[in-house]
Amino acid sequence: MKHQLIGFSCIALMLGGCGGSDSKPKPGSSSAMAMSSMMVASSSTAVMSSSSAMTSSEMASSEMASSSMAAMTERKYSVTVTNLTAGQPFSPLAYSVHYSGFSPFTIGMPATGGIEKIAESGATDDYINEAMANPDVILVDHAMGLTLPGESKTVSLNVSVEMANADQLLFSLVNMLGNTNDAFAGVNSVAIGKLAVGENLTLNALSYDAGTEMNTESQATIPGPAGGGEGFNAVRDDIADQVTMHPGAVTQDDGKMDSTLTQVHRWDNPTARITITRLAP
Repeated sequence: MKHQLIGFSCIALMLGGCGGSDSKPKPGSSSAMAMSSMMVASSSTAVMSSSSAMTSSEMASSEMASSSMAAMTERKYSVTVTNLTAGQPFSPLAYSVHYSGFSPFTIGMPATGGIEKIAESGATDDYINEAMANPDVILVDHAMGLTLPGESKTVSLNVSVEMANADQLLFSLVNMLGNTNDAFAGVNSVAIGKLAVGENLTLNALSYDAGTEMNTESQATIPGPAGGGEGFNAVRDDIADQVTMHPGAVTQDDGKMDSTLTQVHRWDNPTARITITRLAP
């Protein structure tokens, strides 16, 4: 636009006798200058119109952003977890509400540091930090205390999400089986976004092996009450180093003489029953 203005001005000067030695106006120069003035004025108006258009565009973007922020919805759920085992206390339940860009674990792939910590010691901090770093995670937390065999624990989930994405909500939960080396129970990326108010969904949680610690079952490596030994160890001594379905405990009752476990510590799948109910916000 600046170049156009200079061009228009030069044309006006040329038409008005630019560079001539005669100081008197030449015939027709007044008309040319008037024309040039009109052209410059027209250009200025165009600049102003462009500026106005940009302002309108910015206002429209601002209005759209405000509209997007306003299109939110509240979702509230109740989650009840029942420990179905006879001798496996559950570590504090780590749960999350998220979209498909997050998954706590994948069978056949190495466990994350957070899952390793849960599976070996029940500690949830690393897992929660991993989840919080993912933009697809809306809520992540853990329940207080253990869930003993036969007990149930209920937690409440309250999230505010964009209405357009609410149907895409997923739920995951993981916890350690305390009297094991690195077993954990869980459900991974269960769809809850389309539950209607008052509707519930019942899930069976299976047991998984984190693949980070050999299943020695020795007293020194079982952190639960059956052993009282070491929890997390940063050395991954299980050569598999991948999440798999857990094969179960052998125990001393089945001939593993160095095991601190007995038949009461064995378990069948499912290890937990989980009921998710959508509540009115």
